[in-house]
Amino acid sequence: MARHKRLRDPGLIRHVMSRGNGKMRIFLEEDDYQKFLRVLHDVLDRYDVECWDFCAMPNHYHLTLKNRSPNLPEALRHLNGEYATWWNAAHQRVGHVFQGRYTDQIVQDDDYVRSLTRYIALNPVRAGLVDRPEQWPWSSYRCVAGLCATPAFLLADRVLERFAGETLEEQRQQYTAHVLQRSAEEELRIATFRSRQRIIGTREFKLALLNRTASASTSSSSKLETLGFI
Repeated sequence: MARHKRLRDPGLIRHVMSRGNGKMRIFLEEDDYQKFLRVLHDVLDRYDVECWDFCAMPNHYHLTLKNRSPNLPEALRHLNGEYATWWNAAHQRVGHVFQGRYTDQIVQDDDYVRSLTRYIALNPVRAGLVDRPEQWPWSSYRCVAGLCATPAFLLADRVLERFAGETLEEQRQQYTAHVLQRSAEEELRIATFRSRQRIIGTREFKLALLNRTASASTSSSSKLETLGFI
């Protein structure tokens, strides 16, 4: 099957996920998590990419990114490649560390981004690793909620700006309440982040993105398929 074309357009919010080869563990101990975050910091700085949210799990990771330049594929290749090289050396392994290319979804701002923050924060809870999101140390949830210091590479304010509140504390309260809420509508929306959909948002958002990025020489059907709309 032919690969989908990557959309390089800057200024888009993206949910990025990469998994260990054959679903193997890529974080075996604390040093692995710490090394990954250091590499992530360097890559974000070098390629001028914003990181709004993250969660590193035993066999995969999630990121919410916004690229300022059309260079996200290069940034993610650098991230996975440098970490994989270090990991193999550190654990005396050989071969692939990650399972193929990373996956990414373009996410509409506001409600869909808020749902993405909830999905990422609750990943360790859904996996049965912890009972509450603040108990998982390798996630940005504690930082955004104001429970610990924020690393230099994380733009937690980008998440908090999407929650109502006149003060930082009120925004944090709205954020944590949103993450912990349970509603059928929210669960349906969260399911889309586990799907193969490449664009998460309203039909209008998808069509606007299509018109913005697709070549005029491509048929409408082919454009929609390229963007993962159909």
